[in-house]
Amino acid sequence: MVEPGTAELPPASPLGKPAREPQQPREPDPPLTGIWTPERQSLRAALLKQDATIGGLYEMAVDGMDPAGWSMPRLVTVAHCVREICGALPHILGIDGLPPRSDTSAAGRELSRVWGEHLDELGAAEEAAAVADDTAEPQQPKALVRRTVPDALVVAAAAYVVADVEGSRNARKVRGALVTGIVTENHANIATFARTQSFFMGYVHLSRPVRALPAHGAALAHFERVEIVLRARVEQFFKSLAAVETMLVAANRKRGDA
Repeated sequence: MVEPGTAELPPASPLGKPAREPQQPREPDPPLTGIWTPERQSLRAALLKQDATIGGLYEMAVDGMDPAGWSMPRLVTVAHCVREICGALPHILGIDGLPPRSDTSAAGRELSRVWGEHLDELGAAEEAAAVADDTAEPQQPKALVRRTVPDALVVAAAAYVVADVEGSRNARKVRGALVTGIVTENHANIATFARTQSFFMGYVHLSRPVRALPAHGAALAHFERVEIVLRARVEQFFKSLAAVETMLVAANRKRGDA
């Protein structure tokens, strides 16, 4: 029961965000000017039907790709939107056989805990990580130092590696599901789309080395590949994998692998 003077929140969407209220009027379409083509209007509408947050992120991404205001902050925003859309959409669509979401945070915390339990024996982790080799070249690998460590530490370290490998494998499966509509890692188009995802991921984390702003045309070529794949998943007339293949080949011919 909702107390007087309070409003009941709508049910959560698959992304954990409040879903749009059924009675709420539909948001007006962006004007058909500049970057907003009829095809993008249609894709936005299809994504909004699946999830309000995903549709909103796509709208932000399209606005960010407007050549009139092309800048590094806009590209960073677009990159974040692309990452979230591509990671979440296969789960929202309920594609059969998707692996569960995974990360290394729990395994990392356990590894830190085990190290702390054996601190007297192992010493501070910072000291172990700072062990230098005999070379004067900082880019050279550190010298191998053999030492006996507790079995518990080996187990925790192995669990972290397993989680990391599993996370990478699951990410490839999610990418395959987004591109083909089924859970797979083996299709020529997946490798092409992986290069596009890698392009945007290069602008997600500001802590990484600063990169120059690419030409708008190069970034737009990658963004159009993302749109091709999104249409394949949510718009009726792009259902077949053959259509995706044709469109990706055409995009590659037109733009190259920029």
